[in-house]
Amino acid sequence: MIIRRFVVGMVVAALALLSGSLVMADHFNPAVTVSDQVSTDGTVTVEQVNSADRGFIVIHAADGDSFGEVIGHAPVYPGANYNVVVDIDTSRATSTLYAMLHEDTGEVGTYEFGEVEGADGPVSVDGEVVTPTFMAEVVSAHDQTVDMNSITIDAVTISEDGWVVVHAGDAESFGEVLGFTQVSAGTTTDVTVELDGEMTDVLWPMLHYDTGEAGEYEFGTVEGADGPVAVGTSVATMPIWTVPHIRVADQIVLPGDGMDMMGGSVMGSVLSDGPGFLVIHAATNADDGSLTFGEVIGVAAVEDGYNESVTVELDGVATPIVYPMLHVDTNEIGTYEFGTVEGADGPVVIDGSVVTFPIAAAPSIVYDGTLDGTTLTMDQALIDAPGWLVIHADNGEGSFGAVIGQAQVYPGVNHHISIELNESMMTDTLYPMLHYDTGEAGEYEFGEVEGADLPVTVNGNVVFAAMVPEVAEME
Repeated sequence: MIIRRFVVGMVVAALALLSGSLVMADHFNPAVTVSDQVSTDGTVTVEQVNSADRGFIVIHAADGDSFGEVIGHAPVYPGANYNVVVDIDTSRATSTLYAMLHEDTGEVGTYEFGEVEGADGPVSVDGEVVTPTFMAEVVSAHDQTVDMNSITIDAVTISEDGWVVVHAGDAESFGEVLGFTQVSAGTTTDVTVELDGEMTDVLWPMLHYDTGEAGEYEFGTVEGADGPVAVGTSVATMPIWTVPHIRVADQIVLPGDGMDMMGGSVMGSVLSDGPGFLVIHAATNADDGSLTFGEVIGVAAVEDGYNESVTVELDGVATPIVYPMLHVDTNEIGTYEFGTVEGADGPVVIDGSVVTFPIAAAPSIVYDGTLDGTTLTMDQALIDAPGWLVIHADNGEGSFGAVIGQAQVYPGVNHHISIELNESMMTDTLYPMLHYDTGEAGEYEFGEVEGADLPVTVNGNVVFAAMVPEVAEME
C-alpha cells in the first residue's frame, strides 16, 4: 500500500501579519492548454484553462475534421485552472479529442448547453471557439473476477491497429503476459482477452501497437515490434483487481468550518465475492497514538460481483479521515449485523489483511512535494470551495512565517499543484496552508482586504503542516 502524508489541521494562530507581499493573480484571456496523453482511469487531464468567469471545460469526440458529441465536462473557475481532470465516456471516445471552453450562464454548476436555450455557450476569442485538439490513447477496465479464464476490457481507443495485452502482476507492477487480443484502430468496447498461466490477484491490461507482421503479436520475440503504447513516460496500462477490492478516493464529507455540509455520504466502487457491505468507519487513535478505524458511521449493501458508484449515506459524525471497509453478508441478506449477531458479516480479509485504508474526508493537503529551482509541485490538495494553496517560509523558530508563494485550487481533489516561490525568502522547511478564495475571485487578498481569503479550518484547526520538499535531480 502507498502511504501518503495528509494532515488536517495543526493549530489556530494569528496570521494577519504574515500575509507578505504577493503578486496578485493575472486576469487571463480565455485559453486552453492540453497535451496528448494516455487515459487509464476514465478521465483526461487538461493542463491549464484560463477563464474570465465560471465555466466548463467540455471534451468532444471528433466527427470527421471537426468536433462532435460531448463525452465529458468539468467546471472551471475564474483565473487559471491547472490540471483539470474530466471524466469521459470511454465508449464514445475517439483518438482525436477537442477540449472546448464554455461559459456557465444558466444554473450555476450545471452544464446545460443544448438543453436550455442560450445557456452555457462556447467561449470565442476573435471569432474563434477556444477548442484545441489533442490525441488520447485510452484503455478502460474495471475490477472483476476471472470468468472462464478470461476478462473483459470495457473500452479501448487506439490510433492505429494494436493489441490489448494482459499481464500478471501486483499492486505496484506488472509481470508476465497471460493473454492478448487484437484490436483495430479506433474505439472498441467489451474486449474479451483469454488468459493462460498463473492468475494473480492483480492484472494489468496494456495497449500495444501492431508494428511488426500484421496480426502477429511479436513483442519480446522480434526486436522493435509491437511495443507498448506510451506518451512520454506514461504507458497505457493500469492495475485491476480480481479478488474482493474497494476503490474509494479522497472526497469531501466533512466541510471546512463555516461551510455548508456537502452531502454526508461517501462514494466508491466495490468488487465483492457474494453479497456484502461497504462500511465507513470514523478514525480514532490507536494505543500507540497512530490513527486507525473506529466506530461505524455508514453502511451500504453491495451485490455479488462488481458494484459501480456505491453511495454510503452517513448516519454518524464523520472525522477528517475515514476508513472504508469491505464486509461479507453472511446472515440475514441486506442487514448489517456485525457486532450484534455472533459470527455474522465479518470484514473481508485478503492475504492476511482486512480490506480497508484511510481516505481524506475534509479539506486537507498531501504533504509530499518536489522543489525544482523555485517551483514547488505539491502532490494533492482537497478543498470544498475555490481557494488557495499558500506556501509559508519558516520563521526561524520552527513555525510558519512570511508567504512566499500561492496557487489557486478548486473544489474537489487538486493534483500536481505548481507554485512559484520567492527565491530570496525560501527556507529549507516550508509550511503549505489552505485558504478559501472569499474576496475578489482569483485575487489573493488575505492581509490586504479585511476578512478576505481566510485560512481553512477544520474542527477549529488550520489546515497546514511543516514539510521539507524533495529536491528534483538535475538532468
